Amino acid sequence: MRVITGKHRGRKLYAVPGNSTRPTTDRVKESLFNIIQMRIYDAAVLDLFAGSGALGIECLSRGAREVLFCDADRNAVEVIHKNLKNIEGNYKVVNADFSRVLKTYSKYDIIFIDAPYKSGLGERALKEIFDGRVLSENGIISYERGQSISYVLPEGLKITDSRKYGDTVLDFITYE
Repeated sequence: MRVITGKHRGRKLYAVPGNSTRPTTDRVKESLFNIIQMRIYDAAVLDLFAGSGALGIECLSRGAREVLFCDADRNAVEVIHKNLKNIEGNYKVVNADFSRVLKTYSKYDIIFIDAPYKSGLGERALKEIFDGRVLSENGIISYERGQSISYVLPEGLKITDSRKYGDTVLDFITYE
């Protein structure tokens, strides 16, 4: 895993050891950032279920104003800190349940949801993001899920784009 572009381009990133996380593949990550690239500069970013922190670090590399990394797994948080060593930018790492972070009433321009597949956590996060109005008015959510996982989108949110990459689906969600 490496940073794709920006001031930290080519930097090697460590993965979380074991099977507790599923890193976003380079193909999916590259496609994701091609789609949202014009939204990143000066954005406030929330990387929920951050794992290695690769998505948020990519945003820092591309000029995001700030990134909040959130993961409940202590091992993941240690890897995020390791990957952030010598990374420039305004960021914070929180070892907590995503729900706690969403209750801080901060607003984010970009929110990444890459919850463990089949856990139901991604769907819960979408509901809490909408209920708490955590997404900025013109913000976007990138929700990565398994192809076999269906869900009901909270009323008031809409999918503006959906892309399939093998068994992985990226849904891009905004306010209606």
